[in-house]
Parts: sequence; structure tokens; C-alpha cells
Amino acid sequence: MALSREQIHLGSLELPSPTRQLCFFSTGCLAGFASLPMAFLPKVPSVSAATPPVLRAGIRFWTFDQIRHILAPFQLPVWFTGGLGGAAGGFNEVLMHSLVQSRRLPAATALGAQTLRLFFCFGTYTFLSTTFSETLPPKPFWKCWLMGATAGATGSAVVAALEGHRGKALWGHAVPRGAATIGTVIAVHVTTCAKLLDTVDAGD
Repeated sequence: MALSREQIHLGSLELPSPTRQLCFFSTGCLAGFASLPMAFLPKVPSVSAATPPVLRAGIRFWTFDQIRHILAPFQLPVWFTGGLGGAAGGFNEVLMHSLVQSRRLPAATALGAQTLRLFFCFGTYTFLSTTFSETLPPKPFWKCWLMGATAGATGSAVVAALEGHRGKALWGHAVPRGAATIGTVIAVHVTTCAKLLDTVDAGD
């Protein structure tokens, strides 16, 4: 049975099938794992330090796909839908991380920063990929990575500037780190998730 026929129906609300949800979460975790070197360099993270960002990436992309399905009937601009999905993913990952790690609600500043950052990151990537690529995900991989890196730099620059960072702190740290980390996360996720979904569809 095709994945599209396995959607979960809650009244008038349609959610992705459990198989699709698992694909998005697992490849999100894989993308989070792939980004660990950029996030922790020059240090080598311990298992306890590496686990949260890996799981957060899984939650981020799982939430992103849920929101895309929920917003599909509204026919919003595709970049805006992508941005809202990213914002929801950022909000949810910070919320879940705080509830699990600290057992309390996260600070509003932490929620706001990640929500805004991923709105711009995912919105920018969605715009670039749907405007300048004939295939989704964009091919070859380096092109997909460059689009993700541009999106990561954009979102990181906006949030860092609003937080008061200027000069080297902005252009020498926040922007390149955001570009490398988000570029890797997005490129690895969209590439592996597309292949996994194709494999699952072919096996139905």
C-alpha cells in the first residue's frame, strides 16, 4: 500500500502515515549526527553531549513534516509553509529538550531564538530549492548543501544580529557556523529521506 493511502485521519485533519513519520524522524536523527563535527569542533563530544542534538534534529524534521501536511489545504506560498514548518520544528525541539533534560519549560528567549532562526532557515531553503532546482531534493549533493548553507547563514545572521552580535562575533562565528551546521543538516536529511521514502514506496 502506498504511503499516501496510509495517512492518519483525525476528523478533517490528515497527518502523515506512521511509516512516513518514522522516515522523517530517523533521517532527521541521521542528519543531526552528521552535523556533530561542525557543532562541537574542535572538541570531540561525549555520548551524553552528542545525544541531545541528534534527537533534537529528529524532532525538528518530524514536526516540520506534520506542519506541512496540516498547512497543505491552505495553499500558502511554498516558502512560507516551509518557514512555518521550520519554526514549529525549532519550537518543538527546544520545548521537548527542556522538558526532558530540565523537567521545566524553556526560557522564552531560547524558544524565540530557535523558532525565528529555523523560520528563516527553512523558509530560505524552501524558496531556493523550489526556485533554482528542477528536482527535489536538489542534485547534485553539493548544490543541495550550498542551498542549505545559504539558508543556515541567513537564519543565523538574522537571529545573531537581533541578539546584538556584530563584527567578528557575527560574521566570523555565528554565520559560518550556522551555514556549516544547517547546510549539513538540511542536505543530509532531504537527500536520505527522499531515498528512504522512495525505497519504502517501491516495496509497497
